[in-house]
Amino acid sequence: MLKSTIVEQYNKYANYESKRWEDLAKQNVNSWADVWEKSVDKYSYRSIVQEVGSISPWSYQDIDRAADKIADWAISFNQKYIGVHQNNSAIFLATVLGLAKAGVVAVLFNVRESAQKLSTLANNSGVKITIGKPIPSVETYEPNLILENPWPGRFCAKHRHQVTINDPVVIIFTSGTSGCSKPALFSHRRMIGAGIAWSLRTGMSSESKCYITLPLYHGNGLAVAFSSCVEAGACAIVRDRFSVRAFLQDVRNYNCDSVVYIGELWRYLSSSPQQPDDAENPLRVIFGNGLTSPLWENIIARFGIEKVVEHYGATEMPASALTNWTGKPGYCGLIPPNHPDAKNVVLVNEQGKPVSTGEVGEALLRVPGNIYRGYLDSKLDENKVWRDLFEPGSLWWRSGDLLCRDADGFFMFVDRMGDTFRWKGENVACVEVEEAILSTGKVAEAVVYGVPLPGASGKAGMASVLPIEPLVEGDVMDDLLTQLQELLPPYAIPHIVRLVNRHHETTSTMKIIKAHLQAEGFKQIDKYPHFILLKGEYVGLTSDRLSALESGKLTLGFR
Repeated sequence: MLKSTIVEQYNKYANYESKRWEDLAKQNVNSWADVWEKSVDKYSYRSIVQEVGSISPWSYQDIDRAADKIADWAISFNQKYIGVHQNNSAIFLATVLGLAKAGVVAVLFNVRESAQKLSTLANNSGVKITIGKPIPSVETYEPNLILENPWPGRFCAKHRHQVTINDPVVIIFTSGTSGCSKPALFSHRRMIGAGIAWSLRTGMSSESKCYITLPLYHGNGLAVAFSSCVEAGACAIVRDRFSVRAFLQDVRNYNCDSVVYIGELWRYLSSSPQQPDDAENPLRVIFGNGLTSPLWENIIARFGIEKVVEHYGATEMPASALTNWTGKPGYCGLIPPNHPDAKNVVLVNEQGKPVSTGEVGEALLRVPGNIYRGYLDSKLDENKVWRDLFEPGSLWWRSGDLLCRDADGFFMFVDRMGDTFRWKGENVACVEVEEAILSTGKVAEAVVYGVPLPGASGKAGMASVLPIEPLVEGDVMDDLLTQLQELLPPYAIPHIVRLVNRHHETTSTMKIIKAHLQAEGFKQIDKYPHFILLKGEYVGLTSDRLSALESGKLTLGFR
């Protein structure tokens, strides 16, 4: 039986959010820029961004004036979309806010992607101008030069009069549940709502300092964490990249009481040598997604964490994410069974029939207003919805993820559906990796899938390939890896490669069957040559290395 205190707290959160939205509507707030400017007016001289390693923080006014310069610059181009290709920084945030002020949609590019892919993504999404690092075939501008311009004054809101709260404020590239990277729309409503939801559940205040080491071009870093800081009047402590060695040192040096995470972040930390003073830090609450129950309990005990706020969501989802703020380990969300919100999430089987309590099913979310816009290419939207499922006219968003729900209304993430896998906190589209391998000209067939590794979160990429000519350990495999590094980000490069000597089994429609390949995994080293990515090199998977891998003593990757 769900405790009455938990139900009461859920209701308090729901009522607060409802009231907050009513207040915003009365203030005629139609964009995240409006919310930002109200926070600037309230917290003008307080710190909003402190870059790790910098001498002094940026105040709300500092960022706002930088954003005004970006906005003033942006309107001269008359572009609907402008790319942002920058590392985590105060200038990144000022750029995104400045574009929002100007009513321009910021298209956020992953700085870890290859130049070739960036160029393709920019072309496919209609981006002709970008701010930050160069992208081939795109006109690039240096943000520091723009910020040297005189401050034009508070940018006039009339320039965004056409913007509605349901329009996109940013576009984030995601692989979704199948296919290649797709530009997903992230609305002003969801950006504002994320700030309200997580600042509330984490107890963030104007005195808080939130450590952000996740990429700001993804939803967790920008919407879940930074938008919460804007809502609460808190300060974001921003680091360019996550570092196990620097984590606790940064948290202590900058007196951070909260941190946004993906599960892999805590897995790295929990695998580091334990120190007697690990729990001696100012962290009070951590929030994010991807914590399994054992890892959750381990990090609370080791690092002295008071509260965990775990969630389940997706960039292209049409509604609020599920959240679990109750302290119950291993669960990604809670909706009390008797609350009206419970009717907005259903778990179904392949035929669309609701599954019983405790059974696994695909998570469907009711689409508010029965209008769904998830992707820049509207043709992709139809594949993510289920029409007229329970009653005529109804519209449900398909997550492509398998969840289960217990009798108390707690949700647990089980697995992803579709031809993708998740590794290092990133969704990887198998077809994209397959195309990259084939483009090297070294293989006739390439089949890519995710396989679980002992002691690791998510699934590592594995490729079963049919070489055109024999691939051997040494120069040939090194050359293959070099080519893949030019085409793919590090997390997408297959960490295990299996070489076969005949064509893969196919269906009657000539599609290669992956299920049995995933089931076989990487253990058939006596039947096929296998290579693993170890410290940035492909080396043969010997029986000794296999034993170490199966026992969790071998870490694959580039370091």
